[in-house]
Amino acid sequence: MSEALNHSSARVLEFDALRELLRGYASSPLGQARIAALVPATDSAWIAEQQDLTAEVREFRRVGGRFEFSGLLDITTLVKKSRIAGAVLETTEIRDVLLVVDRAAEWREIALHPPASMRTEWLRTRTLSEGVPDFTEFLRSFRNKIQPDGTLEDNASPALARIRREIEKQRREIQQSLTGYLRRLAEGGAVQDELITIRGERFVIPVKIEQKRRVQGVVHGASSSGQTVFVEPLETIEQNNELVRLLDEEQAEIHRILLEMTRRIDEQAEAILASVEVLTELELQFAKARFAEDYNCVPVQLSGHASTSHGGEAQQEPGGDSRPRLSMASEARLLLHNARHPLLERNLKLKSVPIVPVSVELEGARRQLVITGPNTGGKTVTLKTVGLLALMAQSCSPILATINLSSRISRPSPLTSPTSISSHAQRPHSRWCCWMNWDRPPIRRKARRWRWRLPDTLAASAA
Repeated sequence: MSEALNHSSARVLEFDALRELLRGYASSPLGQARIAALVPATDSAWIAEQQDLTAEVREFRRVGGRFEFSGLLDITTLVKKSRIAGAVLETTEIRDVLLVVDRAAEWREIALHPPASMRTEWLRTRTLSEGVPDFTEFLRSFRNKIQPDGTLEDNASPALARIRREIEKQRREIQQSLTGYLRRLAEGGAVQDELITIRGERFVIPVKIEQKRRVQGVVHGASSSGQTVFVEPLETIEQNNELVRLLDEEQAEIHRILLEMTRRIDEQAEAILASVEVLTELELQFAKARFAEDYNCVPVQLSGHASTSHGGEAQQEPGGDSRPRLSMASEARLLLHNARHPLLERNLKLKSVPIVPVSVELEGARRQLVITGPNTGGKTVTLKTVGLLALMAQSCSPILATINLSSRISRPSPLTSPTSISSHAQRPHSRWCCWMNWDRPPIRRKARRWRWRLPDTLAASAA
């Protein structure tokens, strides 16, 4: 992960709203948490790698590749718990760990054997997926031992299977004994109902309160009305005692099995945690890919950092898009063609209204661009579009344009807005309520250091 870049204008440019939009493309808590923590970065090479990852995932999806992330939980705490001496994970916790490991193993097979119809190589994705080891033996040791509801299967161990068979046999014998006993009591009208129930793991029969003296045994409580008591007849006490002993033996065996399963998870703890990181990163890339498909985005290429897996001056985009990408040899500082604000486009899509794109170019020695025009003419939307797309680029997301955002600087610079642009690009009209009394020479001096600065309204009023 690259060092985060602290942007003073992220709130003004509605970067939080963009993250929330992107979070909607993640289906698991793992991916949603990763996107919620997404921030602009400073490392141009790392940004380029991330762009390549997203492009590879888009190509994977273009040829029909799919991978399911829903249901994946953050098992970091559970894995760390397994590393505590004497700790025992519950069956539901072990089930959750196995679900994530099984999904990681599934992805490993995909990464090792990507679809043959892909047009681009699987370089970045294969490197990322190397963090998932071979879990074949690990998963085999758990196979068919835990049911989906978290119950241990009988074949979790030979001892458990034997004990459960004995428990079922003992229960049948107790029920047979009580059934005969109930028939005899029913003839004299001593029982309330001809049924057998369980109280405290012991089989009992319901007896009318006025008839309880006719039934020799141990009373295990009464009904809510007080008209019925639940009696364990003397002739089944020893049978119930044996059942309780078997149930205790079952719990002891379950504890032993869970302790062993927890130990196996502990042995693979580092590998499992590494796999969780891979799955988290993958879901981020899949979310960006789906977002890019829905909003017709293009990858960002920072000048001086050519893509390793998609190099060259003219490359085809995933999905057969043959629009040109910016050459690293270009002198452009900023080049955006048909750029769109993602939040504004989302809102207009809901109303079936097409968005009006903007194109912005700053090339060669040009370092400043002044936008003039009447109120509600799109000046603020243009500024916020450029600013938000710059944040998207530094957050390793494809952007809404037809030619890439380009920057010749070796590291992305902080992006600041000297004035508080209070209007929201999502609203149909600008709402000007700010001004700036700074001297213009200092702004020019700061601008020479090639930092993104988007002042809105350099006067006392926008009127």
